[in-house]
Amino acid sequence: MPGTQTRKQVEQPRWGRRGTAGASIAARLVFDDVCHAYGDALSVDGVSLDVRPGEVLCLLGRSGCGKTTLLRVAAGLEPVLSGTVSMDGRIVSAATLLEPPERRGIGLMFQDYALFPHMTILANVMFGLKSLDRTEAARAARAALARVGLEAYASDYPHALSGGEQQRVALARAIVPRPAILLMDEPFSGLDKRLRDVVRDETLAVLKETGATAIVVTHDPEEAMRMADRIALMRGGRLVQVGTPADLYSAPADLFVARFFAEMNEIEGDVAAGAVATPLGAMPAPGLADGTAAVVCVRLQGLKLGAPGAGSPGRVLRRRFLGEVTLFEVAVEGLERPLQARVRDDVAFAAGDEVAITVDARDVLVFAKD
Repeated sequence: MPGTQTRKQVEQPRWGRRGTAGASIAARLVFDDVCHAYGDALSVDGVSLDVRPGEVLCLLGRSGCGKTTLLRVAAGLEPVLSGTVSMDGRIVSAATLLEPPERRGIGLMFQDYALFPHMTILANVMFGLKSLDRTEAARAARAALARVGLEAYASDYPHALSGGEQQRVALARAIVPRPAILLMDEPFSGLDKRLRDVVRDETLAVLKETGATAIVVTHDPEEAMRMADRIALMRGGRLVQVGTPADLYSAPADLFVARFFAEMNEIEGDVAAGAVATPLGAMPAPGLADGTAAVVCVRLQGLKLGAPGAGSPGRVLRRRFLGEVTLFEVAVEGLERPLQARVRDDVAFAAGDEVAITVDARDVLVFAKD
């Protein structure tokens, strides 16, 4: 029976029927040269970002880069030092203005879900529906719980639910007022990988059904690529690059962005005649002047291994089976560090074997050295 035990080790209830989440009227959210500081430390530094109505944008970056602070600024939980935040052209934050969160029409999902332990699941979801009478609020809350597959547990308390189920309750509570903007701070970080993939995909389906503008904070580049219409990558309180997942992966703005989205073999050299000479051959360096110190980056899947004689010579130092791929470490004359190659083909090379290395040009990026 619901409420008699936690369900952490039991199969998760099925999500509700897709297409049944209540629709929102999405708003445009604009950050204009926003700065924020904790004491004397600048945490957000001159961020300008236009989030389109109905868009799912992921704020991506390492811990401490300012992404959660920017989310809290959008919510009205933190003031700005300078600059403005506006919703559909209406300024809601400025140096002398801070419109409170409850007047912004914004839904919030925190990393720890922030459910009230002394309230039932139904009461938790009803919490933000103060403008409705109790009957209407309960009806709307039950519909939101049905969409996330938890209507049967409406009378339970949060402690009786697994982490994945609590996340679903938090999502139901966030969408039930039909907010114009939904802000989510690392919503899947507490889930194991198998459950995280399912919950993330279902959450994205709910977001698209509501049509709300959504900002999702994450430190996981794969998660950002799977969810986002666009990604805003942050570093040290600043935006480094904003674009579609394909933009940031295929055309990274700099070495930092390239490293963030893929493991790289890095080979240093100088540009001469528009290319960098490497033990793997000359690599074109478009946009870099001759004499520039450069770094040639080759994604691990861009290295192909074959029989000796049909490429640059190398020797296998180690191979590790990783399931879908095999990871090879290969020594190449002229390079201090061995190269790494992720190979999907069923190749039989073992440690000590001589191999020939070829490079897929699609996986080569060249940047000026930092």
